[in-house]
Amino acid sequence: MGFDEATHRINGVDTVVLSAGAGEPLVFLHGAGTAGGFDALLPLAERFRLIVPIHPGFGGSADDPRIDEVHDYRRHYLDLFDALGLDRLVLAGHSLGGYIAATLAIDHPERITRLVLAAPIGLRVREHPTTDVFTIPAPRLAPYLTEKPELLAAEPTPEFLAERYRELTSAARLLWTSPYDRKLPDWLHRARMPALLLWGDADRLIPVGQCAAWAGLLPNAERHILPGVGHLMFGETPDAVAAVARFAEASVPA
Repeated sequence: MGFDEATHRINGVDTVVLSAGAGEPLVFLHGAGTAGGFDALLPLAERFRLIVPIHPGFGGSADDPRIDEVHDYRRHYLDLFDALGLDRLVLAGHSLGGYIAATLAIDHPERITRLVLAAPIGLRVREHPTTDVFTIPAPRLAPYLTEKPELLAAEPTPEFLAERYRELTSAARLLWTSPYDRKLPDWLHRARMPALLLWGDADRLIPVGQCAAWAGLLPNAERHILPGVGHLMFGETPDAVAAVARFAEASVPA
């Protein structure tokens, strides 16, 4: 099984959407990079209609310099969900995508049956601060992202570097000033749907110590920690996808 790819024009922005499988929709919002692809998620398509939209400014989607805060992405995805006819869905988000997913869950809980936040960015946890990715030289970045450096290109091509610069520029519009949202803790109580917090205990970018802070703010959250796994958890171990599948299946009628 592979992904089908379609392009939807959302508020004037061409947005690539990958999809596979059938059944209840499960939308996965990716982090601040698309270089590794999303094939590791395909086992989810055995049970769900798996939908992976590509953020504007990333991958095959068009740039949109108007997007300079997380709520711009939130509204973009509301339009996309309407275009796809998604009234109710399981929502998963990784890293930057977790931040976007959290804001959707806060403001539009009626649309989300279950929420998965995989090493989300967005909270300030003084004892376990988020690493400022913009200060790390490219040759030293790999250990912050993964415990399996073979997942990353050993000799990146000029084309790869150009695309990575483009994606970092898109991420910087949201995160350059601060990697956290000081108002987010005030509103996470509104995300009352069942939630899964998924983390690798070797994550050097968004430390696993932040998991407890999220769990303390979400009313109905459970935690799943992946031993020996870094930030790029879905590429590092199939256990990450399996944890999402087990949690999401509880929302599917027998």
